[in-house]
Amino acid sequence: MPVITYTMNQTLVLTIDGEMNSATVEEIRPIIDVFIQKSRDVLVDINAVSFIDSSGISALVYLYKQLQMKNRRMSLICKEGQPRDLLSILHIDRSITCYSTIRDFFSDTKELPVSVSNSLQRVAI
Repeated sequence: MPVITYTMNQTLVLTIDGEMNSATVEEIRPIIDVFIQKSRDVLVDINAVSFIDSSGISALVYLYKQLQMKNRRMSLICKEGQPRDLLSILHIDRSITCYSTIRDFFSDTKELPVSVSNSLQRVAI
């Protein structure tokens, strides 16, 4: 599962591609832990995730709860499909705001994307 992490303005962005199941979630857990330690809000882009199971949902909820305890925000970029349907069925989208596009996220937060930091990192998992 390819994973890209970068910083846009003051927001940490985690982009995930592929499936979020128990095997792949264990591989991205260290990245999630690093994001929790940083002192910034987090945007998780799962537009390219074709399937998410309970392990993937648990990873997102874990990240969200850890950030909430540190008074930080988390949002999702999630197009229509199985991942968004499951987030809706479980009512997770009532706590974690889901946007269809990154443009919608920046429009809602009134924060225009200024630049992407040079720490753009592609990690193939």
